[in-house]
Order: sequence, then C-alpha cells, then structure tokens
Amino acid sequence: MMRVNQGTLLCRRGDDANFIYTVVSGTLVSYRERSDGGRRIMGFLFAEDIFGLSHRGVYVNNVKTITPAAVFKFPMESLTALLTRDAGLQFRFLCKATHVLRETQRQSIMVTRRDPVERVAMFLSLLEEAQGDKRTAQDPIALPMTRQDIADYVNLPVGSITPALAALEQRGLIKQHGDGGVTISDRRKFESLVGG
Repeated sequence: MMRVNQGTLLCRRGDDANFIYTVVSGTLVSYRERSDGGRRIMGFLFAEDIFGLSHRGVYVNNVKTITPAAVFKFPMESLTALLTRDAGLQFRFLCKATHVLRETQRQSIMVTRRDPVERVAMFLSLLEEAQGDKRTAQDPIALPMTRQDIADYVNLPVGSITPALAALEQRGLIKQHGDGGVTISDRRKFESLVGG
C-alpha cells in the first residue's frame, strides 16, 4: 500500500500504463487537460474505486490526489494473471467498470441541464451515492474538492457554484456545514429536482 500526499499525480495521460490502482482512502480526481489550459474532470475517485485502466497500453486520463490518500498499486501483468484465474474477481472488476460507465452517463445527462442549481444538485446526488456505503443518512456529504473542481466537472463557470449551493439551501433542500459538507434537508424535494 502506498500513502501519497495531496496533489500527487499518480497517472499521466499518454504515459505507459504499467500499473493499475485501487483506492483505499482519500479522494482523487480523474481529468484531461484541454488545449485552452483548462481541465475536463472525468470523475472523482473514493475508497474501493479502481483507476489506471488503459487504451492501447497508455493511460487515458490524469489522476491526481485531492486529499492525502492510500492506494494499492498492482503491476498490470499481475492483475491480468489474477483476473484470468479468479472468476469472482473478474465479476467484481466488471461491476466496477459498469459503475464507471453509469457515472459517465449520469455526468453526460447532468451537463445537459440548463439550470446550474439542477446541475449542482445532481452533482451532490452523485457524491452521496459514491460515499453512500461509508456514511449514515445523518452524515454530511463530504466535499473535499474545490469549487473549481466542481465547476470543471459540471461544466459551469466557477462563479456559479457557490450561488447554486446557496440557492439549494434557500429552497430548504440542503444545509451547508462549516467544514464544507452538505446535508440533504428535504429528501423528497431534492430527489424531485435531481430526477426532474
């Protein structure tokens, strides 16, 4: 197991994909750099997520730690051999890959929403689901990423994230906490907005 500091780049897009990783703890971000110098965030990674998958032998995204993290690092050849021998592991790996595909589809739907408040609500819903197994209903949804990270993920200007969170709070749907976390205050209305 590797313990890595905040801001550590673990995978670089285009580099040879010699390892695959699994997150033990912490929050990471998967992204691509755009030609204008900005970033396109592909997703956030939490405990038990897998990253470092490749296309034609190279990493397809950059992956960097947002918080201090612990990860397991496996040589690609070892994982291939293990998957070949263990059907249960193959199934768990397939489930994780399906989860990533589902999250990508939800992100695509999210960015088609015109209303920034709806986009941010959908983002909170995605985060809650990602953190769901590790938290109770009373635990706030952790937001360890910056407002810029959120903006890059939901494809909005960074200046619209704080007002969108404030609007959700004014509507009584969420409560923001001093540590940056968010609690869903009105589950029915929140789910209606997200599903609408």
